[in-house]
Amino acid sequence: MQAYPVNCSPDVFSVLARYPEWLKMIIEAIELPLIDRNYCPEVIEVFDQYGLLVGRIHGCLSYECNRNAQEPSNFIAWLFDGELAVFYVDYELVINRLQILNEVRGF
Repeated sequence: MQAYPVNCSPDVFSVLARYPEWLKMIIEAIELPLIDRNYCPEVIEVFDQYGLLVGRIHGCLSYECNRNAQEPSNFIAWLFDGELAVFYVDYELVINRLQILNEVRGF
C-alpha cells in the first residue's frame, strides 16, 4: 500500500487510491489554515466521485445535479470558493478546515 500524508483507515486509503485528483487536493489542503468562522464563501460546491452534487452562489442562487439512487457516493467533498474545506468517506472525516466545526467537536 502506498503511504499517504493523511492518517486514515484502510477503507479511506482504498477510496483515495481510486481518485488521485482528490488525493492531490487533500494533500494541498493539509497545508492550508483553518477557514475562519466569520468567512462567508461566495461559492459553495459539494462533489462526489461522479461530479457536482449541489452548489450555491452568493447565498441566493442554488444549483444541483440529478443523481440516480443506484449511484452511491464513495466520498463527499465540500469546496468553498474552489478550495477544499471538508472531505469525508462514509463517516470518516479526512479533511476539516472549518474552524467552527473544530470548535464544536472540541479540537
